[in-house]
Amino acid sequence: MEWLWAAISVCWTIGAWVVARAVWAMAQSWSASGMVDSGLAGGLSRDANPVGFAVARGAALLVAGLALLFVAIGIAITLGWISRAL
Repeated sequence: MEWLWAAISVCWTIGAWVVARAVWAMAQSWSASGMVDSGLAGGLSRDANPVGFAVARGAALLVAGLALLFVAIGIAITLGWISRAL
């Protein structure tokens, strides 16, 4: 049963890593283009609203940081389940 929990923890860790990389890349793309665009009618431009742009980019980087925290927790939990299984 411990191996099942270790496998679930690995999936958790991989999922958190994917989220962290995707959000980080999204924030970098926003910085390069100077535009936050959801694909709908409006967008947030760095020139038109610099404070809003900075808040949106900072929030994205915060989410990426939290996802990296979940990666670290997932690694610790995975190693714990593996050591318990052995």
